[in-house]
Amino acid sequence: MASLAWPDRFRESGERAWALGHRRAAEGFPLLAVMQAFRIGASVLWEGLVEAVQQDSSNQVHLMVYAANDFWRWVDRDSTLLREAHRECTVGLQPEDGRKLLPAFKALLRGHSDSLDLSGAAVILELPSTARYAVVRLRGPQSVRPSDATVRVEVDGIQLNWCPYADGQAVVALLRDRPLDQLREIVEVGPGMRGGMSPVVDGLARLGQARELAELALGTCRHDGELAAVEDRMSAGFVLSRPDLAAELIRRTLGQVMDLDAVDRKLLMDTLEVWLDCQGSAGQAGERLYCHRNTVHNRLRRLERLTQRHLDRPRDLVDLTLALDAYRLHGGDQ
Repeated sequence: MASLAWPDRFRESGERAWALGHRRAAEGFPLLAVMQAFRIGASVLWEGLVEAVQQDSSNQVHLMVYAANDFWRWVDRDSTLLREAHRECTVGLQPEDGRKLLPAFKALLRGHSDSLDLSGAAVILELPSTARYAVVRLRGPQSVRPSDATVRVEVDGIQLNWCPYADGQAVVALLRDRPLDQLREIVEVGPGMRGGMSPVVDGLARLGQARELAELALGTCRHDGELAAVEDRMSAGFVLSRPDLAAELIRRTLGQVMDLDAVDRKLLMDTLEVWLDCQGSAGQAGERLYCHRNTVHNRLRRLERLTQRHLDRPRDLVDLTLALDAYRLHGGDQ
């Protein structure tokens, strides 16, 4: 009743349903009998509510049509929690086995954010609905973990929840008050693996969005062992999310460069990339490219002539930087 009157108490109702499922299983009641009793109780409660409105507020009986939807959605949520808690105590895995948590995590990572289901997931996962979370998406043969590996671990104040995917893993991190950079240090990305990290999100309802951003960051990785944060790859994320616009950007900005032979084109694009990485220092770029700084300048001047853009003009520099990201991310020379 309190959950109906105050929606912020939906979690309390779910916790009671979860505890009831555990208790009835421990007492030996079969699941079918428990579910029947719960449904009968819900029906009795609903009939009592309708009768009370008819007696005390007959002019508002028509509003019960709208209330019915919320009421039975609430009952369905608690019925699911009750059933899962009962099964947890009566089949194979022990209650503390983290693999029981995976269906709820996968639903959240898919973007399932119905308020009732979120409150149920929070109960099942024993996680706060509102807190600081981030998602890391790992891909590659070395990111696959054994099927019996621990799902939930605590490392330096950050709770890591591992969720297997066909091509790797997703890691849901409850950061609490820890900085996001600490997560980068905890999640190891070694040979045969690439990773993408989302920004911080403020609750379970946004884990689906966090997973999408982590996968976007993952797509910007160019070599194994790299963990890319979407906050550091915003421009690459833009061009990766719209391949049609990326292709148009390459055509309009790098048109004549793309007509060069592969070796010549790669030389110019590599020089631009290294020069950008060196914060526009031709001397440092020359050291990394094993050539004189004047050679770097000559290559960049040639690039400017071919593209009709100038690196000392801010808007032209933005165009060339985005075009370089698009070129790399959409099949350019590696």
